[in-house]
Amino acid sequence: NRMPPEAMPILKRHGLRPAASATFNADEARIRITGLQGVISSSWNGVDLVVEYDLRRITLDQIENVAADAGLALTGGWHRLQRDWWKFGETNELSNATRGGDRACCNRPPVRR
Repeated sequence: NRMPPEAMPILKRHGLRPAASATFNADEARIRITGLQGVISSSWNGVDLVVEYDLRRITLDQIENVAADAGLALTGGWHRLQRDWWKFGETNELSNATRGGDRACCNRPPVRR
């Protein structure tokens, strides 16, 4: 009994690194993020707030907004670039997940008739 592809979760796991100057309550941020629909888990490893979530239900951008509301300012520089890359990938992945299976795609040549 297989799930149709559109019902399968798209699991993601990323670490959100607080800025060095950030003063925040890790437990409060973790609890607020874990309460979001689509978030499977979040944990503080002493360096990053590690978040596991289903991309079909919530995006990294939405999670970052809640983290900011909880007072968790994230690192800029390389980590910001990395998060932007993850978000770019999420946009593409969601777009591809909604694409019908019968249309041609750049990685699947059209069927000859």
